[in-house]
Amino acid sequence: MAIPPRKGLNISLKSATPTPFDAATLKRALEIVGLNCAQISDANLTSWITTVNSQLPTGKSQAFAIKMPGNALRVAAAFQAVKDVGSVAARLPLLEHAATGNWTLDATGGDGYGPQLEIIAYPDHFNWLYDNRASNGFTGTKNDPPVVSGNYDNAKAIQDLFISVGLTASSTLVRGLDQDSMRAALTNVIQPLSNASLSNYDDKSSRLFFVVEDYNESTKVAQALGVVFINWELKIEDYKRKTKDGGDTHKTVLTLHAGSVTYSDPATLCGNYKLVVDHYKLTGAPACS
Repeated sequence: MAIPPRKGLNISLKSATPTPFDAATLKRALEIVGLNCAQISDANLTSWITTVNSQLPTGKSQAFAIKMPGNALRVAAAFQAVKDVGSVAARLPLLEHAATGNWTLDATGGDGYGPQLEIIAYPDHFNWLYDNRASNGFTGTKNDPPVVSGNYDNAKAIQDLFISVGLTASSTLVRGLDQDSMRAALTNVIQPLSNASLSNYDDKSSRLFFVVEDYNESTKVAQALGVVFINWELKIEDYKRKTKDGGDTHKTVLTLHAGSVTYSDPATLCGNYKLVVDHYKLTGAPACS
């Protein structure tokens, strides 16, 4: 008699305090895009945060890691150090800690399928699984909301970016993304341009959420594990221009792309993972069971 797939996934997590999305965080973001002290008053910051929080959906999937693209110099150094271009280390981008979600991995309890989920979420791999879902049973989803374009003041542009990142990422999950996890990821979404002399703000970035559902701390078993990615590009024309220079609204374009997949049993997760490893002939890929 066949043994049914084992339900639930073993993972050792510790409860964590999510990185706060607060006035100091928002102030740094608005300073980057040129707002001055008078515009970034305590009252304005409180109002903007209230608006963002009120429009974020309430979800059930919680983050146990939130990652972002690594520093360009460290990425280049890491790539140069790897000789096998077909290896996982050479193929995948270097990711760094971006924020703390609801949980963190217990260092003594293994990697919680993190490396396998990261390999599945890599854009080429995810797209290949998605494009062949009719034959491989892949259940991942994508979301490409309409491009947002118009003339906005910079504070409105940043507010819309924060809300859109949360809404778009959460929409890919059946049970949505926990608000605390979304807010944590917003804490460093806005980064200074590498060339501060540029007149147009144009920044591309992404976040990768490793998510858990219905985690039992006693048994150390989750009913589901998965990964959510959100990519965006924010363009603000002549973003440093102030009212005295001819107006404080700027042509703004915001583009987003997101996707996710969750697994309720290790057999399906490892099956998708092994399809990717075999198809792309990845060397150095960790085992999955």
